[in-house]
Order: sequence, then C-alpha cells, then structure tokens
Amino acid sequence: MAKSLDPSAILAELAEGYIKLPLVQKIVFPLLIIGSVVGIIYVANWANRPDYAVLYSNLEPADAAAVVEALKNQKIKYEVRGDGSTIAISPPSMVHELRLSLASEGIPKGGVVGLEIFDATEFGTTSFQEKIKFIRAIQGELERTISSLEAVQTARVHITQPEKSVFAKRASEATASVMLRLRPGAKLEKKQIKGIANLVAGSVEGLEPSNVTIIDVYGNLLTSVEEEEEELGADATRLQYQQQVERSYVKRIEQMLQKVLGPGKVIARVTAELDFSSNEREEESFDPGGQVIRSERSVEEGTGASQRGGVPGVVSNLGNDANLLAPPGSNPETSSRRESVRNYEVSRAVTRISHPRGTLKRLSVAVLVDGKYVLPEGAPEGAEKEFRPLEPEVMDRIETLVKNAVGFDATRGDTLSVENIPFYLPDEDFADVMDSKATQDLIFNTIFRVGPILFLVLFFFVIVKPLVKFLITPTEAEIDLTRLLPTGIEELEAELEAEKSKAGVPEFEPAIDLDQLEELIAENSRVVKENPQQAALLIRYWLNDGRL
Repeated sequence: MAKSLDPSAILAELAEGYIKLPLVQKIVFPLLIIGSVVGIIYVANWANRPDYAVLYSNLEPADAAAVVEALKNQKIKYEVRGDGSTIAISPPSMVHELRLSLASEGIPKGGVVGLEIFDATEFGTTSFQEKIKFIRAIQGELERTISSLEAVQTARVHITQPEKSVFAKRASEATASVMLRLRPGAKLEKKQIKGIANLVAGSVEGLEPSNVTIIDVYGNLLTSVEEEEEELGADATRLQYQQQVERSYVKRIEQMLQKVLGPGKVIARVTAELDFSSNEREEESFDPGGQVIRSERSVEEGTGASQRGGVPGVVSNLGNDANLLAPPGSNPETSSRRESVRNYEVSRAVTRISHPRGTLKRLSVAVLVDGKYVLPEGAPEGAEKEFRPLEPEVMDRIETLVKNAVGFDATRGDTLSVENIPFYLPDEDFADVMDSKATQDLIFNTIFRVGPILFLVLFFFVIVKPLVKFLITPTEAEIDLTRLLPTGIEELEAELEAEKSKAGVPEFEPAIDLDQLEELIAENSRVVKENPQQAALLIRYWLNDGRL
C-alpha cells in the first residue's frame, strides 16, 4: 500500500533542512526563489502582452473623452498615449469595426461645431448672436470639408464678415484666413491651393478668392506662392513642355539600346531647343487669265421730230418732190444713245499661314555606352575583369540607330555625340546589398521571437541549476562525522577480534581502560553532533598539519 504524503511532514522536513543550512545559503536561497519567480512572471507577461492598434490620433480633448467613455461602456481594452490625443485599443482586429460603430454615434466630432449648432433652440437670442452662430457654423463646416482632403490633416478657418453699409465707399469686403496642418510628407500643389481658396470664397457671401489667405502651421504663406507661380505660369508651362520633349527622346534612346547592350549600359541626354513664338501670315494672289463675267449692262436710246403727212390722193403718192412731206423751212430733231457696261471677276487665292508654338528648332544628343568586361587570358576565376571597348562597327550602328530614333536633321543644326567609356562599378552590387539587408532583418526577427525562450533556457541552466546544485550539495560542515567514528565498545571489540584473528599478530593486553574509552568516545560523538562545523574545522586542521 502506497504511503500517503503528509503536507505538514513535508513542510517540517523543508523547514528543518532550511534551518540546518549555513547563513550564506539561508540568505541566497530565498533571493534565488524570489528572483526566479519575478523573472518568469515578467517574461510571461511580456510574451502575453496584448497587441494594441491606434484607433484615433490627434484628437481634441473633448473627442478623446467621448471616445474613452464609449470604450468603457463597451468594456474594450484601451490605452492613452502621448499627451492624451492618441488612443489605442486591443485587439487590433476591432479597429475598423469600432470606428464604424463610433461614427454611427457621431464620435469623434472633429473638435469643431458645424450647422448642428442650430439644433438647439434658444429664446432671447439677439441678431448679433445669431450672426456669430452662423459664422461659427460656416467655419466648422469648412474645416470639416478641408480636413477631408487627402493631404490635409487638420484645418482652421476664420471668417470676417463686416456689417453691410448703404454707402458703397464705406463698405468693407469680407476676408477669410485658413491654417492647414499637412500630413507628413504631403505637399499641396498650386491647383489645390487655388481650389481651397475658391471653396472658402464660394461658401461665404461677398467673399472673393483674392481675399482668402492660406498659411501652414509653420507660418508659410501659401497663397503668395500660388500667385507667383501663376505670374510665371507661361514660362513654367514652356519649361515643363521642353522637359517632357527631352524625356521622351531620352526614353526612346535608352529603351532601344538597353535591348542590345543590357540594362544600365546606356545613358542618354537630350537638349531640345524649341521655338515658342507664334506668328500668322496671310497671302492674297490674283490670276489675270482666269476672268469671269460678273455683271453686264447695255442701254440703247433714240429720239426724233414728228413729220407732216402729204396731200391725200394720187399726186402725193406718185410724185418725187422732196418737199412734198417736209415743207421748206422746217428743222426735224433726231437723237440716239447706246451704252454697254461689262464687269469681269478675276480669280484670287487667299492663304493664311500660322506657325504653332513649341516648334523644334535644334536637337543636341549625347549618348554614353558601356563596353564589355572580360577576364584576362589565363586569369583565375573570380579575378578582376578588364574593360574592352566596343568595336567601331558597333559604334557606327549605334550612332545610326540614335539618329533615326530622334529624327536627326543636319540642316537644322542637330548635333550627336556617342562615346564608349567604362562606367563606374560599385564595390557591392545593389542586389547583394538588398540580400544582406533581408538576411539581417530575418536574423533580427528570429532573435526577437526566439529571444524570450532562449533567455529562459539560459537562465535555467546558467543560474538556476548551479544554484540548486549548490544548495542541495552538503558542505564539509554538513558531513556526519559520527559515521567516521566508532559509536561504541562493540565496534572496538569487533575490530580487536579481527586484528587478533590475523596471522602473525601477537596477543597483547590493552593498556587503557575500555570503559573509560567508551565514555570518551560517547562524549566525543555528542560534541561532534552538537558542533559539526567546529569538528570539521578540527579534522581539517589535523589533515593539513596544523593549517586550516
């Protein structure tokens, strides 16, 4: 039948064993137990620490308080970081769901007040207070709208709307100021700045975009930069167009030659001289041979006096007298006019010639190509390679290809230079550097994950195990000296009989009293049991010839 364990007996044995320990071990043993327990608890807590993910950052104090209150009601673990404007929750998988849940409750509000300021009806409000409320509402709505832009983190809007006056000369214009906090690494373009100014101006009655001032959190005036760029808009556009033309030529050359020589073996640069002047010319020419009748006019007129008739009868009809019909002394009047006008249309040609802007005037092309790198004859594998230029035939082909690719025109004044020179080779390849970095990251991640386990193993084998062995191993003071000394007369008599039984040992009578010797041995045994440390020191003194 198995023997049942008695907890009280075990505790009594442990207490008795602890009491018998030396003073040093009595001090070290509790410290070792406490340190081990604390270390294990710390490592366990560190390994089991929950992961937190940022729920909101850059919150206003009112919004932060509302978020914390909502998290407490839903019993979600959270921690407040920084100056209280950042709140993180655990587990991270609930971040998106919780954001949607809080958004349905209107949390956070963004720290600004919009048109919801008019939700609560107040009696006894003056017109001035209503006007101030309206301006606050417009400012809040504009801040929310501007903050929704991707590059803008937060925004502050201040609107000044003067009182209306019946006198036009005394009337003041409305103005507005906008302060923007951009996200890290973000930058606003001039179109975006102009868009924000128009947005603010369109939301306030009587506000012109020119009266909107926009600055960043560092005090830099953004609207002035936009105005300066707008003044130089034409030149900036021309420069951008020229750079685009040059980049297109460079890309065309490099993509073509890299297929032949390999990536990183070609460098091309192009300078394009463009003519941005604009002129128009109109020419009109006439063709005399191409005549066409356009209009024709013909007029004929005739006038004359009336003549008298002859005497009726045969005589007047048969006579040849000249004065018969026209008596002497009469003057008859006659008139005739003929007019003819003919207009011809001569054919003509009108030519209008307009030269577009950005016409290419001249190209300057420079191309650098790398050569070949081969091992010298008889050199071992892994030796440094030497540079060998390309053959002249290959260089001529490359030059011809580049000319055809860019549309080279010598009459236009284009220039082309193709050079074959060795490129700089870095000591370490970029791919090797990236592989080394990836290996280092893998090693660091592995150490970070295996570190706690390795720490526990080393802590056990290096500290705990030697200390436990030191505690359970008896010292010289703990050796039971009674086992080394005879305990009574029986052992002495047995030893004497054994000695007597040996051959060649003469019999002799003991010269001392055995009873007295037994009492002395018993006294010595008692003294050794009561003072084992002193007995051990005494034995060490005997064995070392008087040296401890």
